[in-house]
Amino acid sequence: MEQSSGEQVALPEEARKVIEKLGELSEDDLLRLADEYREKIVQTKTQRRQLADENKKLRAQRRQLIDEKRQLTARLQEVRRKRNELMEELKKLKEERDKVREELEKKREQLQLARKLAEKEGDLAKLSLKRLQRRLEELEWRQMTSVLPPEAEKRLIQEIERLEELIDRVRKAKQQVLSIMELEAEVKALRLRNRDLTQRINEIREQIGEVKREIQSLVERIEEYNKKIDALSEEINERSAILDDLSKQLDLLYAVYKEIMVRVKELKLARQYKITLQELEKKRQEVLEKYQRGEPLSLQELKLLYGEFDELMGSKQRGRSGRTSASP
Repeated sequence: MEQSSGEQVALPEEARKVIEKLGELSEDDLLRLADEYREKIVQTKTQRRQLADENKKLRAQRRQLIDEKRQLTARLQEVRRKRNELMEELKKLKEERDKVREELEKKREQLQLARKLAEKEGDLAKLSLKRLQRRLEELEWRQMTSVLPPEAEKRLIQEIERLEELIDRVRKAKQQVLSIMELEAEVKALRLRNRDLTQRINEIREQIGEVKREIQSLVERIEEYNKKIDALSEEINERSAILDDLSKQLDLLYAVYKEIMVRVKELKLARQYKITLQELEKKRQEVLEKYQRGEPLSLQELKLLYGEFDELMGSKQRGRSGRTSASP
C-alpha cells in the first residue's frame, strides 16, 4: 500500500498544470475532470483509512510486546536479586568453611602430636591405676607399721618411689588417651561440618548456575523483544510518513477539485447570464423602439431601459470575479 516518492512529488506539479489549463476546458470536460478527481479523492481517502487501520493494529502489537517485555524485565530484576543473595550466601559459607578447615588442620596437628606422645608410653594407659594405687598404699602402710633392716627399708623406699613415678606416668598416659579421644571427636565433627559446608556450597553454586542460565535466557528474550519493537516502530514511522504524504495529497486533490467546481459554476452562471442578457437585450430593444416612436414609457420600462440592464451587467462582472468553493 506504499506509494512511491515519485508519485508523491509529481502531484503538486500535476495540480499546478491542471489549474492552469482549467480556463481552456469546456463545462463537459470540467465535469469529467471533476469526476476523475473525485474518484482520486475517494481512493486516496480509502488508502489512508486502510493504512491508518493497519498502523493502529501495529501500535497495538507494539504495546503488547512492550507489556510482555516489561514482565520479562521485572522477572530479570527478581532473578538478579536472587543471584546476588545466593552470591552473598556463598561468600559467607566459603568464609566459614575456610575457618573450619583452618581449625581442622590445627586439630589434626594436635592429634598427630598427641599420638606420637602416646606411642612413647607404650601400653601404660592400659594399666589399672586403682591397682597401682592400692599397691602404693600397701607399701606406704608397711613402711609406717613395720620395723625393717636398713637395707630392706631402702629397697622399700625405692619401690615406693618407682611405684609413684609409674602411677604418675600411667595417669598422664590415660590423660593423653582422653586427649586423643577428644581431639579425634573434634576432628570428626570438623570433618562433618566441612563436608556439610562443601555440600551446601555445591548446592548454592548449582543454584547460581541455574539462575545465571535463566538470566542469560531472559536477556536474550528481552533483546529479541527489543528487535521486534524496534522493527514495529520503524514500520509504524514509515507508515506514518506515508499517511502524512497521503494527507498532503488529499489537500492538493481537494484544492484542484474545488478549482474545477468553481470553474464549472462560473461557466453555468455565465451561461445563465448569457440567456438573461439576450432576453433583456431583446426587451430593451423593444422599449427603445417604443421610446423612439415617442410613446410613453412605464416606470418598469424606464427601469429596464436605464437601470436593471446596467445592474445586471455589474452583477455579471461581479459573478465572474467571485469564487465559491465546492467539495465532493
